[in-house]
Amino acid sequence: MAKTSSTPRTKKAANPPAHPKYEDMIRDAIVALKDRKGSSRQAIKKYIISSYKLPDNTITNNRLRIAINKGVEKGLFAFYNGPSGTIKLVKKEPVKKEKKEVEKKEKPKTTVKKEPKPKAEKPLIVETQKSGPQENRQESNDKENEETHNQNDQTS
Repeated sequence: MAKTSSTPRTKKAANPPAHPKYEDMIRDAIVALKDRKGSSRQAIKKYIISSYKLPDNTITNNRLRIAINKGVEKGLFAFYNGPSGTIKLVKKEPVKKEKKEVEKKEKPKTTVKKEPKPKAEKPLIVETQKSGPQENRQESNDKENEETHNQNDQTS
């Protein structure tokens, strides 16, 4: 026979952890390590364990791994060279607020139209084609051939 107590049990309030969320710790580690191509998991783990005085055990490793994967899904982090590579922060593009367009009163513009200045005419330069020495020989040979043909036609 079980005793039933008339007083309900109250749950103890869980003590808040002495460290921030793992996502925040990872973000701080990546920023602090300042690697151009991202930071490795080992470097992030080493930074977090030394900075936040966490135990180096499987629980910490698993939570770190899960936080990295969730951060990638949320778009906070990105794998630089695939899932086993380095981890980078994703740069957030600033959200531009759309300003309400205020209709401005159009003022009648009084501008004096300037007459375009006549441009000075430049003399046209005609370039003559200069033929190379081989072309001259060929042309002169063609002329000689025509002359000899004409002479042969006249004699016959």
